[in-house]
Amino acid sequence: MNAKYICPKCRNSVNVGNQILLTGKTETGLKGLVLLSGELGDYNSAFSEDFTIVEGNKVKFTCPICHGSLSSRKHKNLAQLIQVDSENNEIKVFFSEIYGEKCTYEVFDKQLKRTFGDHKNTYRPDWIVENL
Repeated sequence: MNAKYICPKCRNSVNVGNQILLTGKTETGLKGLVLLSGELGDYNSAFSEDFTIVEGNKVKFTCPICHGSLSSRKHKNLAQLIQVDSENNEIKVFFSEIYGEKCTYEVFDKQLKRTFGDHKNTYRPDWIVENL
């Protein structure tokens, strides 16, 4: 199933098939395109040719359409998208902006629904929900 992901700012789709297209910027100012898997828990990614990221580096994600920041205001290392399911429910999806850190949180109606990744305990999911 292909999930639809939208930018929380402009509400436009950032999907290309079953992948999510974002723009990224490292703390050193390097910019490029990022393709993430649209399947939660799948941490495969691809980057534009000259966009080299080292594991542990922080990448600030932005919407490729409105260029708005996707960084969560609730935690400095997490980004946020909205997943729209087949019933048009909007599910908040938080994921790490630290390259190589595998953690994703799915929040619906102020309740943590699912967590993913080897590093899912890095950020307390209850903290995310409490601070929405």
